[in-house]
Amino acid sequence: MEKREVENIGEFFSKESGALTPERKWEEIFSGWLDKIDQEKMMLNLFELKLWFESIEEFNSSPYLENLAFKHHAPGERNYEFYVFGLQQASARITSLLKELDFKKDSYFLNFEEYVVEKMLEQNMDKSFPSLKELYSPESWFYSFRIFLQSFRNLLSEILRLDQVSQRAYLSIKKLYHRELLNNPILISLLKKQFISKMDKIYQPDISSIIAACHDKNLRKNLGIFFILSFRVLKINNFIELNVDKSKYLDLAIPLALSLKKNMDDLIHFNDSVLFPCLQTDPELKKKLGPLGDIFKSFQLEYRKIWEGELPFYFASDSSKIKKRQMIQNIVVIAEVALQELIETVARLFKPGILGSSIFEKYVSRKHKSIEVKKKLIRLHTKINDYFAHRESIAPSEIFFDINQFMESDLNYLLYKDWNEFLGYYDNLSRTNFSAEFEPTLRSFHSFLTRVLKEIVSEKK
Repeated sequence: MEKREVENIGEFFSKESGALTPERKWEEIFSGWLDKIDQEKMMLNLFELKLWFESIEEFNSSPYLENLAFKHHAPGERNYEFYVFGLQQASARITSLLKELDFKKDSYFLNFEEYVVEKMLEQNMDKSFPSLKELYSPESWFYSFRIFLQSFRNLLSEILRLDQVSQRAYLSIKKLYHRELLNNPILISLLKKQFISKMDKIYQPDISSIIAACHDKNLRKNLGIFFILSFRVLKINNFIELNVDKSKYLDLAIPLALSLKKNMDDLIHFNDSVLFPCLQTDPELKKKLGPLGDIFKSFQLEYRKIWEGELPFYFASDSSKIKKRQMIQNIVVIAEVALQELIETVARLFKPGILGSSIFEKYVSRKHKSIEVKKKLIRLHTKINDYFAHRESIAPSEIFFDINQFMESDLNYLLYKDWNEFLGYYDNLSRTNFSAEFEPTLRSFHSFLTRVLKEIVSEKK
């Protein structure tokens, strides 16, 4: 390879000094790659790639998922077909993203990995690069990993032909995947980074101005991390929604949902252990923290809505494809409403006049939505009144139909306590199967709706 070719491609990267450590040199290579990704306007593609890798890690190691998937199975009866199919579908998406991101870097058609080998490794092999394995190849690391994934998917397809996928088979293919991943220094560097400035940058002007206006460095840092974590959860939520809309394989949304859960966990932990204590150190802010504390608690209850209420139904034995799609859509709605409300409340601490509609393109406040919910609850309440007044004209099945309609379109906008009670009454009504217990149970449900409507009116005031 001619020297001028190497020098040509090198203009994409930072100039080095002889005093740089191997770790710092590698960091500059990696940062240069991120800069070029940003120039090509492909940072969202990189975010999705990182998201899929992280989602697979959660998918492969989550005790929460294992408990849901095998709740009614003895250890010897477990069929890991669901896991293998998830890996197969996720591998297809990762392969596609790797192709998009492995673009050429200059007019000499040198790719990024060839540059690293030619310019960095072969000139510095007398020093240790802890990010790299002892063996390396001038072949593109992305290309190599894509070839592996293609063979990996073929292997998974063969395993899926079996009547049952054993735990041993699943653990073997998981180990094979991890071994190959660990040989790819670019992807490992990508996964090790919790924050990547160009990827996590907040472009919303109101939020950016709030962060920039903080004079206290510690508060500015913690506030920035809060908004980064919050907007990251919303981005993951968007990818789940896109997957549900486009993919016929709903199971492909489960790894993403698990990544959503982990990131919501991280946000809750950060709020409790870092952000809220930090806000309390400011005497002026401390006076305003009452509403924010309530919103933090509500956010944790919305978290329970999703991971204790909605997703478990996905794995119920009687869940059809339609029900599963509804479960995933419910997760998207609940998470979006909860996150937007949380972001808006924190922003108002620093900019009291700010509205959620100025932060988010598609925004409906919970209070505004409660007006629509109230109208539908009144119709349902009235229908039950009419049923007791004119039993001969309204069948119990009509009541159930109206309840189901409300559950499909509006239930998720109720606060956690009311949402949970609503589902409890629905289960009780279902169990009566229109027996003698139906009417007493319906009367209790009617009283519950009366109380909820009164609470909505008082909240509005």
